Amino acid sequence: MNKKNSIISLIALLCCSCSPTIDSRGYNPEIPELDKVKPGINSKEEVQQLLGSPSTVSSFPAQTWYYISKKTSTTAFFHPEVIEEQIVVINFDERNIVQDVKKYVGKDAKHIKPVKRKTESKSYESSIFRDVFGNFGKYSNKDANKQS
Repeated sequence: MNKKNSIISLIALLCCSCSPTIDSRGYNPEIPELDKVKPGINSKEEVQQLLGSPSTVSSFPAQTWYYISKKTSTTAFFHPEVIEEQIVVINFDERNIVQDVKKYVGKDAKHIKPVKRKTESKSYESSIFRDVFGNFGKYSNKDANKQS
């Protein structure tokens, strides 16, 4: 009986440890606040007061604000799976007045593809060996004796 209880406990522990972790990222504007944003009426300042700062901003040709939110599920060591995704796009004209508001949910949100390029830095890549051994030879006893 004791061995049977141990096996059941082990199976229960394994099942519980594989439960998914749900993460919510980004800002999901509530419907009442989003309904207050009217094209041709509201300015950037008013939109920022209603919805807060955007997740990202496009600066050309006319400025566009994006409010992006995602809910993901991650089980153990697997890659996260997107459960829910929403993107609110607000376009402004040259006078900083709202031109239009679009909301993309679920599969519609997949039509907006962010650029995944990175700007390469000109500095060196850090590594544990460079950090540990990089200071050898930079200091000597001669330098320590000169200061005394």
